[in-house]
Amino acid sequence: MHTDPIAPLILSLALILVAAKVGGHLAGRLGQPPVLGELAAGVLLGNLTLVGFYGLDYLKTDEAIAMLSSLGVIILLFQVGLESTVAQMMKVGVSSFVVATVGVIGPFVLGWGVGAWLLPQASMYAHIFLGATLTATSVGITARVLKDLGR
Repeated sequence: MHTDPIAPLILSLALILVAAKVGGHLAGRLGQPPVLGELAAGVLLGNLTLVGFYGLDYLKTDEAIAMLSSLGVIILLFQVGLESTVAQMMKVGVSSFVVATVGVIGPFVLGWGVGAWLLPQASMYAHIFLGATLTATSVGITARVLKDLGR
């Protein structure tokens, strides 16, 4: 019997999307941005092993899921960038500049600092990588929250 190699990927994506949608809906009902619920659903799915369920552990190492998630982040950032105009940014002026600057520098410094604290044996490049990773994800999440809020 021949099985379709794409079927497990489609089922995995369906599970992830349903969990994210339910999480987003619940967050919205609680008056929070949907992206917060979507993130919580992802954290929940990623840590089911803590309660003894290992059925979804393969998602952590699936290369196709990793590639699609990276592509999703890129599309999100492009979408937000395409929907923003210089006039909109100038309208909010200095406050948006301060928020953007703190939103980039803060996660970078925290990622670097926590990395240096928890992984003192790692190289400086590993600490920089942690800071840069947190910066990239925080920018994407901030953009999505602002989009959800209609700003």
